[in-house]
Amino acid sequence: MAAVMALSATLTGPLVLPGTQAHAAEIAVTVRERLSNYGGWRTSARFGDVWVPSVRTEWRPYTEGRWVWTDDGWYWQSTEPFGDVVYHYGRWAYDPDFGWVWIAGDQWAPAWVVWRQGGNDVGWAPAPPDVGVAFDDAWWCFVPVAAIGAVDLVRVVRPVQENVVIMRNTTIINQTVVVNNAPRVRLGNQVV
Repeated sequence: MAAVMALSATLTGPLVLPGTQAHAAEIAVTVRERLSNYGGWRTSARFGDVWVPSVRTEWRPYTEGRWVWTDDGWYWQSTEPFGDVVYHYGRWAYDPDFGWVWIAGDQWAPAWVVWRQGGNDVGWAPAPPDVGVAFDDAWWCFVPVAAIGAVDLVRVVRPVQENVVIMRNTTIINQTVVVNNAPRVRLGNQVV
């Protein structure tokens, strides 16, 4: 319910406490209409009703914007006009028919991603909507550890062709630890 209220405030202005289930349906219609300005709604054989953004072919989620450390963890601050919804509610998946698709959800998170780290690289990939989805190397985005907070991250993301080598030298991060309660985190053995 809190996620629905937060989404309502994000999309329609002042927060109005929902009195009925009908209000949640109104929010869903508002989100659907708003996202239609930046892509189209399709039916995926695997994921059902999905939103497909109108973006360039080589686009990947979580690349146009920046990572910001918050009390809730790494928060994705998108520069895309649809980013406040699709990076904090719902999940991204790669569909063979449509490319990257967004599956709507009502639970908020600072970002729905999985992290990897090793050597001088840190990377992330959209967390899939279910455990039955295997990760492809091309879904990962990697940057030098020192660049994780870059304002225009898309400019420093390593080319996807380098992912095969980087994947061999990085491991999944299962836990992010705050160091000295400062806005730094320990990613594996590296403090950022």
